Amino acid sequence: MSKRLRTWLDAHTLFFYPVCVLVTALLALTAGIWWVFAGLGAILLFAFRPGSVLHRATMETCQRWKVLVAVLAAAATSIACLLPMGVFPIWNGEQPAHRNQYELMAEAILDGRIEFAYGDEDTLKDLENPYDPDERKEAGVYYHWDHAYYKGHYYMYFGIVPVLLVFVPYRLLTGTSLTTYHATQLFTLFIIAGIFALFWMAARLFFRKLPFDVYIALSVAFSVMSVWYACAEPALYCTAITAAVALEVWSLFFFIRAVWGETRENRQIVLAGVGALLGALVFGCRPTVALANLLVIPMLWAFLKKHSVTWKLLGKLALAALPYVVIGAALMVYNYVRFEDPFEFGQAYQLTVADQHNYRVSLDGETLLRVINGTANNLFALGGVKTTFPYLRTASAFSNFPILFLSVFAFLPALNAGREHRLGSLLTGLVVTVLVISAFEIVWTPYLLERYRSDIYFLLGILCFLTVGLWCGSLGEKGRRRLAFVSTSLAAATLVSAVLLFVYTAGINYPSVYEIGSFLGLS
Repeated sequence: MSKRLRTWLDAHTLFFYPVCVLVTALLALTAGIWWVFAGLGAILLFAFRPGSVLHRATMETCQRWKVLVAVLAAAATSIACLLPMGVFPIWNGEQPAHRNQYELMAEAILDGRIEFAYGDEDTLKDLENPYDPDERKEAGVYYHWDHAYYKGHYYMYFGIVPVLLVFVPYRLLTGTSLTTYHATQLFTLFIIAGIFALFWMAARLFFRKLPFDVYIALSVAFSVMSVWYACAEPALYCTAITAAVALEVWSLFFFIRAVWGETRENRQIVLAGVGALLGALVFGCRPTVALANLLVIPMLWAFLKKHSVTWKLLGKLALAALPYVVIGAALMVYNYVRFEDPFEFGQAYQLTVADQHNYRVSLDGETLLRVINGTANNLFALGGVKTTFPYLRTASAFSNFPILFLSVFAFLPALNAGREHRLGSLLTGLVVTVLVISAFEIVWTPYLLERYRSDIYFLLGILCFLTVGLWCGSLGEKGRRRLAFVSTSLAAATLVSAVLLFVYTAGINYPSVYEIGSFLGLS
């Protein structure tokens, strides 16, 4: 491309791209839908080419237009993710008494109970092992699926914190029950806002040479990657997951702000206390996501390396950690009242597809081999590609979203030269935490489901964003532009993959969704 033409295109960017979109749309009217995708793909590749003017603005300055663009991008992402949640009757409350455990638990608490009063608890009392699905099936008894059952009472298997944070207050304020998927929408909104805020803060603290369009592209992509499954199946299971992820994302935001974004000690302690409060609440949403609190250890290490350790400082740190003690004690009492075991959240007494009553965490060779094989499959198993719409089906984290392979470069020596940001321990902590969460899910469950990967997608997204940020800082101008092109292109591919996986997942319960492909001329 001639220098004169390239200069003209850069100077007329705002004019050029809309014209290309219009031309593509006109072609689609006469030549078919594939022209739309081919044209939009070409526009994106050109827009984010290494020499694009879009890569010139970086995170060095906090200009108003950048804040406005970030807010608009977060709002558009939120709208795109929230709207599909109310489409399908199996999740949106149109089917009475379906996926409504949170609503019923709120009513039970307001009535002074912690168990469900269904009135049919006696159907399981004569079974030798009510947790054995084969015995339940053979006896032909009626029971309540995915509830915890202990000594003749049904309890809520899912965490109590979302009920206390959202469902009970809504019931008290409005006099009506909150439909479960609306709570998922609320938590999803906080996840997206949290990821945008966390990445903005990280870029401003550590990666000021990061191109602004890369920040936007990765924020959108990793937000969608973290919540796409909740868009397809929003009620109950994903209510617990999104509540936990939302609290954990904001917990990490406040901890990182405390360690690297604030210099005054008392403010650091206050910020850490807020992070501890949010992180502790995650244990009452979904314990596997709560294992992400392990990241407090490398952040505490980074904090102590910058301070002189005194008894006064240790006292302040103990005060900041107090929410873990208080909320942990409250959850232990809640568990003991239900199951006579402060460490039992209900997993052992769940009425589900397998007998989990005797599941135990052990370190024998068979369990270790199961964890190794399961983790490899959970993260790296190859996905299936079909010739018909929607082309993809879920497989593993890195197969679903290949952009995550960028995080493999997190520990390149060039990325950590000088270690002025001291992020090495946090990067290591992210990797270890993902492996620990995966291991516990493999041990605690009969088999892994795609929704379980929502427990780690946000952590992998954070790891990948930090990797790209460090990589940008280690490169010259030309190298940064090339990395920006790769990152934004992969971010666009991530959005496409998330949409296709959403259609595939939604189509499991509603096969008519696949007709979208026929309507668009894709199958």
